[in-house]
Amino acid sequence: MGVRERLTPQMAAYEEKFADSGDIRWLPYLMYFHPTNHASAVVNTDASGFRYSESQGRRFSVRDNDSRQPARLLAGSSTVFGIGASSDGWTLSSRLTEHDERGLPWLNFGGRSFNSAQELILLSLYRHTLPPIEEIVLFSGFNNLGLARLPSHIRQEHGAFFNCNEFFESLGTNRTKGLLQAGKKLFSGGAREEEPPSLEQQIAYAADLTLHHLLTWNAIAKDLDAKLTFVLQPLAGWVRPQGSKEEEALFAELDQLGRFTEVYGDILNKNACSQYAAALREGVEKLGARFINLSPILAETLAPEQWLFVDRIHFTDQGHDFVARQLLNIL
Repeated sequence: MGVRERLTPQMAAYEEKFADSGDIRWLPYLMYFHPTNHASAVVNTDASGFRYSESQGRRFSVRDNDSRQPARLLAGSSTVFGIGASSDGWTLSSRLTEHDERGLPWLNFGGRSFNSAQELILLSLYRHTLPPIEEIVLFSGFNNLGLARLPSHIRQEHGAFFNCNEFFESLGTNRTKGLLQAGKKLFSGGAREEEPPSLEQQIAYAADLTLHHLLTWNAIAKDLDAKLTFVLQPLAGWVRPQGSKEEEALFAELDQLGRFTEVYGDILNKNACSQYAAALREGVEKLGARFINLSPILAETLAPEQWLFVDRIHFTDQGHDFVARQLLNIL
């Protein structure tokens, strides 16, 4: 039995249905989303594929809520969706609901592997299903930065997206076959069609793209009369150079199974986080919204032996609970 299978057995449920090899629903506009009406001990989704939040014996989702009761919206990608949680009750939205003394539920508006364009499109497509929203927290940032190193002719105007190889391959044109090969070369370690941009260029591109889409988030938040906060999500290397013994064992095994550190190594340190946060903070605050860089806040309060991550991006149950408490101290 491997380290990951032993320490985080719940990850098998995510890989079965919610990983690239699982039941991806290919959809117009969004590209892909979660299976609908999925039921299991680990993950449950509603009629549109949104994950349920749970607190004090109640469960609710974007499509299954009391439309008369105001709520708060937690939006973002897979960390918001809750990859790593052993059940719906341990996701960030559930833990926020559990500990928020203001009493309103937090809806899980996360989309696995989404970039900022997909996060925004998801809001546009499902805004009509939402109850009155008092607060929006967009807990995001890494995916745009991680995708910023792809070739420019794949990124184009609105940014690259995960699973773009499958998309280009399915179109089957000569042009998209060329894009497919470029993407495969980048992540396979083969000869590149073009050199990846420098770290500074990646940060500038990702920050600009994120802020471009945040303009519309801000406009919608104002229309909803909701407070908007952008939280730069933490990564393990942004929080501390060395994790707990469980984290280090998991990271080592994951690097053997994949090539996360090799592919993303230049953006996984605190210096990259600081530069990226500075660029985002300036733009977010110009919009009149609030910006939070969560990584240094966690670093100040996290005990050396505390196990926070199941991989370099997603949290354990207690990690979700810890992050939710820290976030509520700031909001």
